[in-house]
Amino acid sequence: MPLEQRPDRLRDPGGFVLLSVLLVIGIVSALVIALTMTVRADRTNAAIERRLVQASALADAGLTRIIAALEGQDDPLLSNLSKPIYWRFAGQEVVVSLVPEAGKVDLNSGDSDLVVNVLGAVVRDGVVADRLVRRLAAMRRDGQGLETVRGLLDPDDRAGPLARDFEAVFTVWTNLRGVDPKFAPSVVLRNLPGLQAGEAELLVQASARGAYAELSPFITRFGPLLGATRPIYRARAEANVEGATARREVLLAHNPTRRLVWVVFWRDTVE
Repeated sequence: MPLEQRPDRLRDPGGFVLLSVLLVIGIVSALVIALTMTVRADRTNAAIERRLVQASALADAGLTRIIAALEGQDDPLLSNLSKPIYWRFAGQEVVVSLVPEAGKVDLNSGDSDLVVNVLGAVVRDGVVADRLVRRLAAMRRDGQGLETVRGLLDPDDRAGPLARDFEAVFTVWTNLRGVDPKFAPSVVLRNLPGLQAGEAELLVQASARGAYAELSPFITRFGPLLGATRPIYRARAEANVEGATARREVLLAHNPTRRLVWVVFWRDTVE
């Protein structure tokens, strides 16, 4: 039979149909897997958010409890807050603390020699310490005030151990030349300009014992360097809910006579 007269051979479409079905099944399966993973991720994120919200609420409750203690009279909580303590609320434990800012050296207004001495004691790297001293001196000459303690540090150091060490001894809120010796950290007292040999430890021990009679001669001698006081406090609270941690802090101005507290700021903290 001539080629042009041969009947067309019928082709079986079954293979193509099967391939199409498998393709559709594969696409649907991929979509189902992707959707399942998305749902699981959303659930995980929602669970994390829930725990963070709960932890933040607990931390805020801790700060509110501290404010209530300051506004009250002879609240036993205040006698323990010089160091972090556990406070129980809603079946959970919240770590709370209250530190007087007057025990710290004000970077904006503090005595220059005191600032330099304490800065050198806290910053072990001499090159970094010198750079920070020069930076602060330039800011003071230009009349620029620091808004935060961490603002003096290099950007890479504003979160981490050095920043925490800095905030333990420095402040920008008291506008005082010196410190209150009753609350000053030992590193501040040891670096007071003008101390004679052996006096540093006597001063530190008197402060630690709350022996105000022993502090009095130092206060008289050093004047505003040790006679400064101002009722400004930094309260901190930390709560953990199933691995989610919230850290909050608040700066408080306190009027003990009227038992009133003003909130300067209320914020998350960066460790």
